[in-house]
Amino acid sequence: MNNEYRPLVPVNPQGLDDVALALLNEPAKGDKDKGDQPPSPSVIPNREQYIILPTKNHGKYSYPDMLVAMDLTHLGKTWYDTHKLLAAEGDKMLTIRQFVDFVNLIKTGRAFNGAGRPVDKRRLDTILDNITAVRDPYRAEWLDADFKVLDKKFGLFGGKVAMNYGHTMVNGVLTPTKRDEVLEGYLAEDKKPGIDMNDWLARATYQGLPPADVKNGNLWYWQPGKDNNSVAGFGADSGGAGLGCGWGPALSNSSLGVRAAREKI
Repeated sequence: MNNEYRPLVPVNPQGLDDVALALLNEPAKGDKDKGDQPPSPSVIPNREQYIILPTKNHGKYSYPDMLVAMDLTHLGKTWYDTHKLLAAEGDKMLTIRQFVDFVNLIKTGRAFNGAGRPVDKRRLDTILDNITAVRDPYRAEWLDADFKVLDKKFGLFGGKVAMNYGHTMVNGVLTPTKRDEVLEGYLAEDKKPGIDMNDWLARATYQGLPPADVKNGNLWYWQPGKDNNSVAGFGADSGGAGLGCGWGPALSNSSLGVRAAREKI
């Protein structure tokens, strides 16, 4: 709900369903702290195709309510081209932290679509299966993380590893809103396999990476690359599922896409 003035008798009935739904979703007085109220609907046309990811505050990183696509789009595109296509449509790529929060939300079996209506649990199970299930065919999605080594005096493979994310297009140039953010408390070695996926999802760093003491498990993990040409993605097939932080941004695959996201309006 917003504070925009609405006439008592609208002259145009278009949109009355949205108004009614928003009123139904608004918590009654005294109920605003119950924490399980349906969210207000988004106003975008294709809102049923998105899931509402509620605002999160992870200390050094926070974000507002987001709309996250249920399905992958822009298959077969490079990381750079995917960003450009998303920007042209008003969408963004999920950060690693947002991806973790999205998977955690889906795992609860309770989520709302952009219209503020509950998503059928069978649909949520399908989304989770498409992301994490160890089965064919191969499925993968880009994540918004670009890794760099800051201190050149230690050479290409020395110095602190940092992450650029929150990318947007500025005058036609892909530009991160979060730049050279040094990685903290993360697992700085490959596990092939693996790490425990549930432990990662439960205790991810504020940047979304597995903590240094993450439990062992079956999820493949490639640490952030130190070649100044590495980005992140998550994929799965019959050989396993894994978080890769050393993918080349020029990589493309017909099964590699993106889960478009945007701030909820």
